[in-house]
Amino acid sequence: MTFYSKSMIFAEINYHIYDKKLLVIIQCFEHWWLELKCTELLIQMFIDHQTLKIFMKNKQLSRRQVNYLNILSKFNFQIIFRSGKTNTKVDALIRMLLTNVSELTQRLEDRFQTILILDRVDVLPVELKANLYQRVCMINQTDEFCSEYKQAINENKLKFHITKLKNCKIIDDVLFRKDLLWVSENMHTKLLQEVHDQSSISHLDNKWIINLVQRFYYWSDHQVTIWWYIWNCHACQRSKVSRNSINELHHSLSISQKRWKDIVMNFIIKLLLSEDYNVICIIICHLIKERHYVFCH
Repeated sequence: MTFYSKSMIFAEINYHIYDKKLLVIIQCFEHWWLELKCTELLIQMFIDHQTLKIFMKNKQLSRRQVNYLNILSKFNFQIIFRSGKTNTKVDALIRMLLTNVSELTQRLEDRFQTILILDRVDVLPVELKANLYQRVCMINQTDEFCSEYKQAINENKLKFHITKLKNCKIIDDVLFRKDLLWVSENMHTKLLQEVHDQSSISHLDNKWIINLVQRFYYWSDHQVTIWWYIWNCHACQRSKVSRNSINELHHSLSISQKRWKDIVMNFIIKLLLSEDYNVICIIICHLIKERHYVFCH
């Protein structure tokens, strides 16, 4: 009688119980590979997980389970269910291994790991929002465009430019629309930098940024402004997958059947002036690669 024991790595600890039980079988076959591969006898696997009995009949397998199946297909074995109460020999060996207190302590410590350290998290989003709100209010009071709107409201006009003034109001010399602070044009980019680029929200997409901005601020066509800002964000372009239908696979050019039927043109510009010419046009035959140079101005 032989006995084999092995600790799981961090990634294997996160497996589902179904995959953990399969991993035990795979590791046993790999450990006693030479002894089990050569035998023609039926190998009986006693395990306390009853659903593994139908593993070889399951038609929907994950990638990990497919790899397990490729290994198990090389052996002649049978999975037999036996509950933990009746399988006393294996339980006794496992309990003997778990008597080591330091190993138990290490296993408990591995369950709780600090993923985000406090120094790496932006813990001041509320304070930043408050300071930003005050700055937008100060710009709102002195902005000329907002002053024109305030004057139109005081004159009881119903419409100014293309904006209806029905839902606009002035509170402490600050312009609001539907209880949202009106943002002047020179504060659009700074506001989006504060909201979109902070590390605590990690460059959210258009939908989330629009939702955050609409809670406190307003300006005309703000959704378009937000869309263009995120579109031009360098971090978003590097880290997020583009879903444009414009970018497609490149197709090779068709093979020409006749000389000079298909041509390629290129220009060499910004040359020194020579006999009133400073540009060279290059015309190349796509079939025979013959080229002609034409001087241009």
